[in-house]
Amino acid sequence: MSFTAPVPFKEALDAHDVKSHLATTGNTADLQQLSGAVKRRALFSATVTSGELLQKLDDSINAMLTGQTDLATARLGIKQLLADMGYEPDPEKIGGLQDLSSTDRINLQLETNIDTARGYGWDLQGQDPDVLDEWPAQELIRDFVPKGKERDWSERWTRVGGEFYDGRMIALKNDPIWSKIGDSDIFPDGLDNPYPPFAFNSGMGVRDEDRDEAESLGLIEANQEVFPRDLSFNAELQASPDVRDEKLRSMMEATGLGTFNSDGVFVFKDAEGDS
Repeated sequence: MSFTAPVPFKEALDAHDVKSHLATTGNTADLQQLSGAVKRRALFSATVTSGELLQKLDDSINAMLTGQTDLATARLGIKQLLADMGYEPDPEKIGGLQDLSSTDRINLQLETNIDTARGYGWDLQGQDPDVLDEWPAQELIRDFVPKGKERDWSERWTRVGGEFYDGRMIALKNDPIWSKIGDSDIFPDGLDNPYPPFAFNSGMGVRDEDRDEAESLGLIEANQEVFPRDLSFNAELQASPDVRDEKLRSMMEATGLGTFNSDGVFVFKDAEGDS
């Protein structure tokens, strides 16, 4: 599926609205310690401690999801805020991803969050029992060619046990493969989503495959019932992120998302706000 225009459907908006702000001094490597469940519930950006900047990013994402603005306008607003805040990048890092005001950095922030919200929304819609019964499988496809060094997704698919069908990377929608290809414990660029985007700036998406195709490939038996999986945000009330940095632990708890218990498990607050 390709997201070339705003798609303000409810599931995507819900995916973004559930997020709490996580101001952190942690870099990208530090933040990769967070589990997928935490990443889906927190809005953060490496080394960003400004609540005002995170709020601007939040507002910009919401405006893009609802079709009220576009990428260029949102990016300009963030650049203007940084200028008003007196932000000055390290002279040796100007224009790169460590420069908070660079076009590449801001685009990556906005596009990754937009694509993640939409990916969650499309995935949730695809888990509707009637839709899943008719379209139980999906193919990993190239949506666009990303900037920078190309990654070998065929090798990635093979590495985590994926099967090929005449060269096509296809699996049932609820096959564990979809979590594995974005697993940051296996791939450093992984986003820990079982739906696109699987990795930062990957350019990869998925295309639904119908029951007839799935049956012909031997992925599913005729009349076999397919059961939806629950990836709702309230279904992920516990996570065991390998967070060793005490500052990052404190920052996570300061978001109000939840708290670490004595076993090191991060327990989310539920929809009613009870721990």
